[in-house]
Amino acid sequence: MTLFSSSIIRIFRRCAIMCGTVLSLYFPMAVAEDDAMLFIRDAEVEDVLTEMAKIIFKVAKLNPDTARVYVIHSSQINAFTLGNGYIFINSGLLLKFTNPLHLIAIMCHETAHVAAGHINRLMAALQARNRNFTAAAMAGILGSVIIGSPAAMAILLGYAISDERFFLKYSRGEEFAADALAARYLIALGYSPTALMEILYEFDHMDLLSGGVNLPIYVVSHPRAADRISAIRKFSSAGKSAGVVAEDLAERYRRIIVKLKSYLKPIEFQTQLPEDPYARVVHLQRTGKISTATAIMRKLVQDNPSDIYYKETLAQLMYESGQLSEAAKIYQSICRLDVNVLTRIDYANVLVEEGKNLDEAVSILESVKHKDPLNETIFRLLAKCYGKKGKNALSMLMLAREQTLLRNYSRANDLLDCCFKMFDAKTEQSYIKQARELQQMLRRDLIPG
Repeated sequence: MTLFSSSIIRIFRRCAIMCGTVLSLYFPMAVAEDDAMLFIRDAEVEDVLTEMAKIIFKVAKLNPDTARVYVIHSSQINAFTLGNGYIFINSGLLLKFTNPLHLIAIMCHETAHVAAGHINRLMAALQARNRNFTAAAMAGILGSVIIGSPAAMAILLGYAISDERFFLKYSRGEEFAADALAARYLIALGYSPTALMEILYEFDHMDLLSGGVNLPIYVVSHPRAADRISAIRKFSSAGKSAGVVAEDLAERYRRIIVKLKSYLKPIEFQTQLPEDPYARVVHLQRTGKISTATAIMRKLVQDNPSDIYYKETLAQLMYESGQLSEAAKIYQSICRLDVNVLTRIDYANVLVEEGKNLDEAVSILESVKHKDPLNETIFRLLAKCYGKKGKNALSMLMLAREQTLLRNYSRANDLLDCCFKMFDAKTEQSYIKQARELQQMLRRDLIPG
């Protein structure tokens, strides 16, 4: 198994959020969903969903460049946002809705909570709640989230999920307001708010868009689905259907759904492989049949030479079979284009494993470390690179940043102490400054006592 995958789905335990030990696997089945958060990281999946979010952000007059969509491995039908462009969608929701218009309606609702200022209210309430941190510490973390601090976002996400009954609770008025804004966004996009009504009809009294499906507190404290449907109906033209999305986007969405299903529900294909060849590749890779998957993937690349996701899937299979040089060549060719951060990280990983072109690996990783703020593997790879290049102080600093994301705060602080003993005060002032700022945050806000 590999620690990295972009076009081939990667599922790993998000230790930075819910636990303190390091564990990075494809699919840790021994871990209950309630014990840790599982993220699904896949370049193609995230690209399609983020593209959909960017379109919504534009009509909501939010900066589309801030949109980041992450998929959580959970069977619950749920989606939520923490503001600052971050939207989190459960895999259960994606597998439930095969019509992309329904997902657009859900993201319109979540975006509306941000545009209407509801997230700011929740942030203020979270600070006032003051359960795990001092008020000053929480204020610092919230401020860091605004400027995009990776550690702060991981900490806040962990807090939100561990206390989601509180954190993700909107008032009845805010839910109605978000529905109304979502309906307007759908109209601006050329769709009918019927799409939002269809979702609520599907779940009837269960409040899908409240961020707390199956939690009785939300059923009690939020408007009934029937009331919300009645409120939305006034925005809809009588008898008008929800509409359809563009053919290209519909096909891309279909592809990520069959891809997710092939990976997340392999038991359904025990007797017969999925018909879609791309889905077969994912299923075969998931079950360890790399050579068979590679043969199918080579044919797909040959027939679709301009498909970046097919190429990176082939590169990943090459990596998994130990063909590092061939994998590196494929990654190099596609990374000349504007590709997902995950793809660039995979390329850097191959370079590190090869032990060649470490300067290029460092350049790639340094350029993406602020673009994927929940990915501690970037810092782990940088630590490897700097260690191999004999830059031990920098290697320690990167390890400290990784351990901060993993919530091993005391360990991170110890690593920073080592950094200061190794840094060259004449040539590494900027790194010394980074180390001091990180240590100050750790000691002030995160390390008890």
